[in-house]
Amino acid sequence: MIEKEKVIDNFNVLFGKISGKDKLEDQVDMLQSHIVELEIDIKRLQTRLGKRDHISKNSVSAKQEIEYKLNEANIKIETLMHERNELKKEASGHIRFRGMDTLNPQRFSEYLSQLKSLKSDSETLITTYIPKGQSLSDLKNSNDIVEQIDENSQHLLGKIDSQTGYMLFYDTFGMVREAVAPVLPLKDPVFKFGKTFDVKKLKHMADKDVGVCVVIVHAGESFLGFAPDKKRFEKHQIVRSSVKAKHTKGGFSQRRFEKLRDEDIAHHIEKVRKIIKKVLDDDVDVNNIDYIITGGDQQLVKHVMDGLADDIPVIEKTMDVKIEKHNTDAILKNALSSRRYLL
Repeated sequence: MIEKEKVIDNFNVLFGKISGKDKLEDQVDMLQSHIVELEIDIKRLQTRLGKRDHISKNSVSAKQEIEYKLNEANIKIETLMHERNELKKEASGHIRFRGMDTLNPQRFSEYLSQLKSLKSDSETLITTYIPKGQSLSDLKNSNDIVEQIDENSQHLLGKIDSQTGYMLFYDTFGMVREAVAPVLPLKDPVFKFGKTFDVKKLKHMADKDVGVCVVIVHAGESFLGFAPDKKRFEKHQIVRSSVKAKHTKGGFSQRRFEKLRDEDIAHHIEKVRKIIKKVLDDDVDVNNIDYIITGGDQQLVKHVMDGLADDIPVIEKTMDVKIEKHNTDAILKNALSSRRYLL
């Protein structure tokens, strides 16, 4: 419209300057034509502007629809992932070891010989040593091995609570799937594929004699023994004290009874500590003790061993064995046994 006003102004100026009628009419026609062209341009621009507004509105609408669908998809994905994780938790709760077995020193050597005899035409046998505090995923460059081990087996390996680590023997065809927690700690990680299982380090561990001090502590009944090898105890002693049984009734009577029981346990712990100190100071050269293997009530064990032989490595074990004078060989075998897990 501004253009039109300028044209009219020009027309007025020209009208005053031009004296001939024909020239005036020609000029009017020229200006009228220019006005028509400008109006056409305006309409074309308005049409283009209208189309842009339409496209813009459609784009905003399409964007909003896409964002809505994307948000809906993300919510669905989160829901499905949550359901999957819940199902995995539920399923993992039903995953159990196919079996567990205790291997005394002699059976452990036989077990290793059996493993060594297994052969494959291709490198499908996996040998992995996992030291305490580590897992398969912690081992450097172990992705190739981890990918070959099924999820159930990986889940079960996470359940093994061993103070000495564990070894995994695994056939990628699923014919052999088991782990062993050895009696002595694994120091260096190993993971390899092979046509046979690598049991060299374990064979060396099985054949090596080590000096161990076995300490089993229960309330009122404990055991201390030193064995320079895997054959027998050179020194051993059973310590018994009178400790009241647990009180089942409530009230003041129970609190008083528990206090007396705690005093009995404290007396027993001090009694055991004195005997251990005497054995370590007078009867056994501590340089001959490679490991202290403990069992029983581990809380009481910690009280008993507090400040005694801190320089000697301690291995905590679950030992299901009766403390009896004629049963010392069974105690030593149990202390030196390994644990086998069928995955």
